[in-house]
Amino acid sequence: MDTNVSYTRLKTALRQRNVLAVFTLLLGVTGLLQTYLIATRDRHVILTPTLLSDTAISARAPSPEYLEQVTRDVAGLFLNRHPHNLSYFRENILRLAHPSTHGEIESALMETERRLIATKTATVFYPAEIYVDPLTLYSEIRGELHTYLGPERVSSDPALYAADWRFEAMRLWLEDFYPITADEARAPKAPLIKAETTR
Repeated sequence: MDTNVSYTRLKTALRQRNVLAVFTLLLGVTGLLQTYLIATRDRHVILTPTLLSDTAISARAPSPEYLEQVTRDVAGLFLNRHPHNLSYFRENILRLAHPSTHGEIESALMETERRLIATKTATVFYPAEIYVDPLTLYSEIRGELHTYLGPERVSSDPALYAADWRFEAMRLWLEDFYPITADEARAPKAPLIKAETTR
């Protein structure tokens, strides 16, 4: 009788052990599958409230929307300058710049800072159109650049700038930001993205 009870208990314990082993195995396989899916996923969605649609970066190239956003941000950092906020803008531009270009970009920024401080002028840029080419990592931004001496606006000129980018390890880096002429612009050959701005 004791043998039957022991045998029954042993069978029950073995069955429970087997069920637990199968459950543990399934849980382990599920965990490995999730790890694999996360590690091999090459698309990340970036939610940006200032754009009309979701933005994504894949392992191959940034989306046009993302390139538009960073072009607009870089133009704002380079062109909306006041003698009192120059170091803030310089630090943020250098965070976006590729490390290989830091020296050249910082030198140009310091020269601009010295000029703005010496002349006590400020600049404000109003973007109107943005052109992006994610395949060549190039963008252009067109708008108006206003220059102020104290509270008085002393000039208002059309402005056109280009940006060269580098895409490495799922990160977009600024290589250069420079003025161009209408003849040098690539934008007339392709549709422009209208910048959403309010003055």
